Amino acid sequence: MVEVDLNKENEEEPCFDDPPNFEDEVDDEDLVGDVLRQRPYINEYENNSILVFGLPAVGQERVGKLKNVLKKIFDGVNSANTFEVPVDEAGGTRGVCFVEWPDKTTAEYACTVLDGYKLDKNHTFQAILFSNLDKFNAPDEGWATPTPQPYTDIGDPWSWMHNNRCRDQFAIQYDKGGCPTVAVMWNIKGHDPEVVGDAERPSWTESVFRWTPHGTYMTTLHARGVLLWGGDKFQRHRRFAHDNVQLVDFSPNENFLVTYAPCNGRWGEDEECLRIWDVFTGEQLKAFSLYALTNRDQLPCWPFFSWSHDEKYFACAKAPEKDRLEKEKKVNGVSIYESSTMELLNRRSIIIDNLKNFLWNPARNILAYYSEGEENTPAEFGLLEVPSGLKLRTARIYNVAEAQMWWQESGMRLAIHTQRYQKKVMKENGDVKYIGGTTCHIEIFDLSDKKDVSQMTIALKEPFVSLGWEPHGDKLCVLTGNAAKCQPLVYRMDPTKHAPVPMSKLDPVPQLNSVEWAPAGGWLAVLARLSTGGNIVFVDASGTEAKRSNVAEHPGFNKGYWDPTGRYFVTCCTLGGRAGADLGYRIYTFQGRELVRKNLDRLLQFKWRPRPPVKLPEQKLKEIKKNLKTTSVKFDREDNDEKVKASQEVIDKRRKIMSAFDLVRNRNVDMLKSMREKRMQLRDGIDTDDQSLKDQDLVEEKITVALSTQKTRTTSEGEGEDVGED
Repeated sequence: MVEVDLNKENEEEPCFDDPPNFEDEVDDEDLVGDVLRQRPYINEYENNSILVFGLPAVGQERVGKLKNVLKKIFDGVNSANTFEVPVDEAGGTRGVCFVEWPDKTTAEYACTVLDGYKLDKNHTFQAILFSNLDKFNAPDEGWATPTPQPYTDIGDPWSWMHNNRCRDQFAIQYDKGGCPTVAVMWNIKGHDPEVVGDAERPSWTESVFRWTPHGTYMTTLHARGVLLWGGDKFQRHRRFAHDNVQLVDFSPNENFLVTYAPCNGRWGEDEECLRIWDVFTGEQLKAFSLYALTNRDQLPCWPFFSWSHDEKYFACAKAPEKDRLEKEKKVNGVSIYESSTMELLNRRSIIIDNLKNFLWNPARNILAYYSEGEENTPAEFGLLEVPSGLKLRTARIYNVAEAQMWWQESGMRLAIHTQRYQKKVMKENGDVKYIGGTTCHIEIFDLSDKKDVSQMTIALKEPFVSLGWEPHGDKLCVLTGNAAKCQPLVYRMDPTKHAPVPMSKLDPVPQLNSVEWAPAGGWLAVLARLSTGGNIVFVDASGTEAKRSNVAEHPGFNKGYWDPTGRYFVTCCTLGGRAGADLGYRIYTFQGRELVRKNLDRLLQFKWRPRPPVKLPEQKLKEIKKNLKTTSVKFDREDNDEKVKASQEVIDKRRKIMSAFDLVRNRNVDMLKSMREKRMQLRDGIDTDDQSLKDQDLVEEKITVALSTQKTRTTSEGEGEDVGED
């Protein structure tokens, strides 16, 4: 053993320093990588931090008091927070602070709570996630104050409503001479449609057109944006600049326009692919990122935003969240925005687990939703009041395989079709097999009682096909059956009954698949779209019993529309319909009598021009009904005058054609007379025009024609006259 003397003082200690100009070949990542990985990164904190603006700017002596007030406010959201209040050179605050929260979810919640928080009457907070700062772009160096745009007077935008014959307009897009053309037409009963002025223009739109909901303007799409046209001459009214725009949608009262243009490439910038505009001023009110709203770069549906009837709110499905493995979960909520601020209602989405679909009530701010069920949980159908978030009614149903919802236009009733199963088995390829078959039911929520929402059920004996509500009445048409035999069933809502009362069972017709009620109710058309037969069944449901009025045929048609008044119905066969069908449209009366048949090359669109809603007082409606017989005589007289006028126009046209024919004939007769002598010289003095010479060449010949071929027996010599019957 070697002994070490620790008391030696003069012995030199070894040196561990690197020699001069030494370069280590091993970096710090290899040596102490485990330590370096624990160093903080900005990315770890920017999702957990928010910036709060709008703080009071106080001096150094009041900073401590301000921090105490802020601490109470921030602790009310979540006590696990740290915040920093930046100060200037003099020690005073700058009106902003940084707040760090334990995780991203808490930070987002704090941002919604603190944004708009009123500290006092002079200070209101504005909160933003720190990670959102990257989305702000620097101001354009060439930005200048916008110059006022001159006002364009397009005249009366509702001029077509002043037609003395109450005629409606429609627009079509078709191919004319190899050029895509859009034409606006007058619908004239008993005559071919006529073009409205010069409203037949080639290349009027680069993709499609559409009418605004009240028919005030026509909308066309172009590579650089959207144009609105209006007035009696369809002048350009306003332009909305949005490059590569492909889809447009309007709010119910035409005050807002939504445009969509896809992003360039899979990971292209799409911060403003969805834009909302003010139709009256042309101002862009809000721009959305599709990826931020859906976590996808592809549009899931259109219209993407669903508007309330009064345009106070618009909604979309909440973006699905992701689990730890970055897999998307099911949609668990609805994001409702206020149109006045373009911000989330109450600064947060409404949570509804496994949300499948939702629909706004057409007359009230009520949201109907369908929440999909799972293994041990039922599907939920409910009515949610906005903005209170109160659930007015819910129905929980087990074993729902599929469901659909329809609001009545009056907003009084909601119909829900549910397809239920007894047992299901998941196959290896992911498909679902239902054991024991499925059954179909119609659930109805009735909101006609102001105090309570009642629920009714219709159990269907045959498979469900389609459904349609009478817009403002109390009737419902349900299609059941299959492609070979589909039967329309008409029900009537009776407030004294616990279920809809069967009204009529109409005769089955093959391949029916759609129900279209007239806008005023009373009549409906049941369609067999995209079928070889192309049946259109017109039904009179205005009485106590629904009766079939007529059955028309339009083979291969794919679209059917009522005009705004319900007097006419049109079927169209457009591009994208059934292959091999003749493209064109046919117009019928509400009873099913065909009036117009037009075949057009490459017909793409047919759209009736909508009419703005006009609400007449109850007293005025009673007066109209009372004087209906008197006014109907006037209308009949005008119709007869129209027919006489049409007949007179035909006679005048025929006389004009006959006059032109006589003019040509007389000219040729005079020419023949002037050449008569020359012809006689060439024919040895024989006048071939002399009728008497022609009669001399005729030979009289008699031809006997047997009128009967019946065989009879005759008597011969030596035989008696009585030969008996043949």
